[in-house]
Amino acid sequence: MPEITSSMSDPTLLPVARPRSYRIIIPPTWVMIPVGDGTDKAIDTLLEERFAGLPMDSYGPRKTRVAESLRKGIASARKAHAVDVIFPVETPWEVPLSAGIVMSQVPTNAPSEVAAKALIKHMHAARPGSTIVATRAGDALREVVDHPDQVADHPDQVAGAGEPAPVSGDAPISAVRTLYYSWAVPERNSGTLVAVCSISGGHNAEYAPIVEAFTELFDIMMETLAWSRVSEDAR
Repeated sequence: MPEITSSMSDPTLLPVARPRSYRIIIPPTWVMIPVGDGTDKAIDTLLEERFAGLPMDSYGPRKTRVAESLRKGIASARKAHAVDVIFPVETPWEVPLSAGIVMSQVPTNAPSEVAAKALIKHMHAARPGSTIVATRAGDALREVVDHPDQVADHPDQVAGAGEPAPVSGDAPISAVRTLYYSWAVPERNSGTLVAVCSISGGHNAEYAPIVEAFTELFDIMMETLAWSRVSEDAR
């Protein structure tokens, strides 16, 4: 898996307008797009690469639809304090499920990393079923939420640039499972970093092994998250 850092030489890292506080390893064929001033440029770069060499008289409308879908999803993520979105640009699986991650840095009233960690522990105590897990960035709060069969309509959903297998008939896309990770950011007054890992698509018991595989993949990715920069005040 390529490790995503603030280096612009990494081919899977699209332009970002500000330095990240973290780095993470993502699988091949997945990309990270910044949410901010660099979003439009990042989307344009991604789509130019994905549609390079294809006849625009045939693929132009599809390219436009993908661009609109990406911009709409990222606009929703921006409202949730998102800093990056991560998703696959290829979907080789043959089931109507899609996956994506929204990374957000959420401000809190915690004045220090110690206070932010105390807040994470308080959240753990208040959320039955959540767990504290070890990652390269330190302990994180992990929570899994399985959704009933209903249409998804929240900013955690981000459309990818790939082509998921179509849902049979006219069945709507629904949230299937959301995996949450939360870390205390090791910088003064920086709050918490939250990863919202979403699985969406058709609700079918036959898809359960794929849902579990996505969950395992998310867990592996989150375990690799590490801090890429720490202010002098936090050392």
